[in-house]
Amino acid sequence: METDKGEAMRQLLKLACMTAAFAAALGANDLRAEQPSAGKKPARLIVAFREDLAADARKSVLDQYSMKEVEALGAFNAVVAEAPGDRYHPSSMRLMSDSNVLLVEEDFTINWIKAAAFQQTPLPSLSDVMGQLPKFVKTDASDGEVPWGIARVKAEKAWALTQGEGVKVAVVDTGIDCGHPDLKGRCAGGVNYVDKAKPPMDDNSHGTHVSGTIAAVKDGKGVVGVAPKAQLYAVKVLDSEGSGSLFDIIKGLIWCANNGMQVANLSLGSPVGSTLLRLAAAYAKARGVTIVAAAGNEGGAVGYPAAYGGVIAVSALDSDDKIAEFSSRGKEVALIAPGVGIKSSVPGGKYDFYDGTSMAAPHVAGLAALAVSRGAKGHDAVLAALKKAAEPIKGLGPNEQGAGVVNAGKLVENIRNP
Repeated sequence: METDKGEAMRQLLKLACMTAAFAAALGANDLRAEQPSAGKKPARLIVAFREDLAADARKSVLDQYSMKEVEALGAFNAVVAEAPGDRYHPSSMRLMSDSNVLLVEEDFTINWIKAAAFQQTPLPSLSDVMGQLPKFVKTDASDGEVPWGIARVKAEKAWALTQGEGVKVAVVDTGIDCGHPDLKGRCAGGVNYVDKAKPPMDDNSHGTHVSGTIAAVKDGKGVVGVAPKAQLYAVKVLDSEGSGSLFDIIKGLIWCANNGMQVANLSLGSPVGSTLLRLAAAYAKARGVTIVAAAGNEGGAVGYPAAYGGVIAVSALDSDDKIAEFSSRGKEVALIAPGVGIKSSVPGGKYDFYDGTSMAAPHVAGLAALAVSRGAKGHDAVLAALKKAAEPIKGLGPNEQGAGVVNAGKLVENIRNP
């Protein structure tokens, strides 16, 4: 059931206030800013104000701390602001204790799809962020329209009843090459937060590969997706290298919530959490968005946003029904899906095989689209339907596979005959 927007905002901001109070009690260690240095690039902070604070009052607060608003979020009364390098450390600390401010976080920029060392810290600074997830690895392509992953989730058994017609699926990623033969007619819109002057075209390949697994057309050529008639929306938050800012990821989730997306796939992640990212995920859930995210590729703990409640975390399965060695795992994992040697579309009308939990998540996003098309509404209903249709894999524990691999045939039949 969708939550009223005003009530959702009040509850989320209440949570933010509690978080900010806790952070203030912990002291300055919660924002480990680098020591100021001459000529340092201005630090970008995301500042969430009291819900009733007007724009002119926000400006007044920022002026007190020699900060300048760069962009407003449009939710949580939050903005991203810049502080001169030589004032960053004292400004952030004083802002945390200002009665008009609910919380402050650094707007860090990382590569969200390239794996490195994994570490966890409560609130990250750029120097603290040493690892990212999930990675993808290329192998050789081969023939056949139905990739093994699509066959493994038994997508074909659902298509007589539904192919995901009309379901809005956002791909929060590097963009989509909507001119690809298998994606023509599947793209219905989107937004580019990397360069607002350009369409959300994929200049990396990651987003296009993810999109093919979700909704590549069923035409007897190339590949086919889990939900071949779903509508794709490109939400470009990552650049050609897979890098992006925390603020842009948050904006991407808010866009999904405010533009009627029913499913959002986030094949990206960070080893460190963010209160505002968690709030953005909760906001999207309250507006009816089912969020599916990659668990991560470090073989350790589940990354963010996959680790948050209200997000469906997906680990990676190989063709031998074993969890991929690289796949992250933990109690947050809800489901497992194919993520090794996954053939899908890449820019320029081509195809390739990639590995990663990035490739596992879109299988589940496609399955979620099938569930929505059959009448499941919102995160709770969709997740319940997916878990009910999941089949546990012998030899894997719940921290590795969650409820197991979803059988698409069972999924659509269960919703038809609950």
